[in-house]
Amino acid sequence: MKNFRSASSPKPIQIPIGNSQVLTAEIFGKFPVSKNSPSPVICIHGLTGNLKNFTPLARDLVKQGLTIITYDLRGRGQSSKPQIQYSQDLHAKDLKYLLDFLKIEKANLLAHSLGCWISLAFGKNFPERTDKICLIDGGGQLSFKRKLSSLFMIQESLQRLGKSFPSRETYIELAKKSSIFSSWNKNIENFLNYELEEIYENDSVQYRCNIPIYVIDSELKSMGGAFKPWHIPLQILRNPIENFRIFNKNKILPYSQIHSPVLIIQAGKYNFQKGDELLPDAAINIFKKN
Repeated sequence: MKNFRSASSPKPIQIPIGNSQVLTAEIFGKFPVSKNSPSPVICIHGLTGNLKNFTPLARDLVKQGLTIITYDLRGRGQSSKPQIQYSQDLHAKDLKYLLDFLKIEKANLLAHSLGCWISLAFGKNFPERTDKICLIDGGGQLSFKRKLSSLFMIQESLQRLGKSFPSRETYIELAKKSSIFSSWNKNIENFLNYELEEIYENDSVQYRCNIPIYVIDSELKSMGGAFKPWHIPLQILRNPIENFRIFNKNKILPYSQIHSPVLIIQAGKYNFQKGDELLPDAAINIFKKN
């Protein structure tokens, strides 16, 4: 890859991950990095996010001499969206593909929400490729009750998936009315525009969020959840052994197997109401014990 420096308008690059599939990424700052420079910072977004989530932060961090790489998880944004089983381990392998392709020996991981679980999986599976980890509002060990309440809490965010809209403007205006966004700015609008795709429906152009429902449903099932939380009891009845295996796997997170320095950032206020934190104090205490 040729040397380049890009701070404000990085060009997207395609990362091959096998089976003719790709991850879409953007690089901010000097790349490749020099031998004595800090390891690149890889930004890993949340469940229904995309690489634009970290653009404002990337533009600030690059001013400090850091190289920042944002990318769309498989199943999101402009990355490939195969109908397969999604999980944190799959995304950890994809991240290794990204580092291998870009010839990055070790990386710092800056992650939000679901990205925190991916970072923990990567740190556990590929410790020799992990420098430092920063977890933002995620990666906590939660009780079943807390996990269930979190699934209900994110339902408003999931409502946009699978629906068609007559124009980009309609989509944006509906988003502005959502309680998900406590404030509005151009960065949020850029994020939403990036996730829209044109489709032809009933002989007219329509717009739809480009995250397929099957991706999110599979992602949540891998953690013992479901796209619709009320489907969880049915899943357990249909396949109790498999669901027990999933619950058991997600019950204890691999904190003791992470050998890299970890910085944990807890959200400063509740998402909608008291008690809906994705990283509650109880989870922070478990971090400290490990």
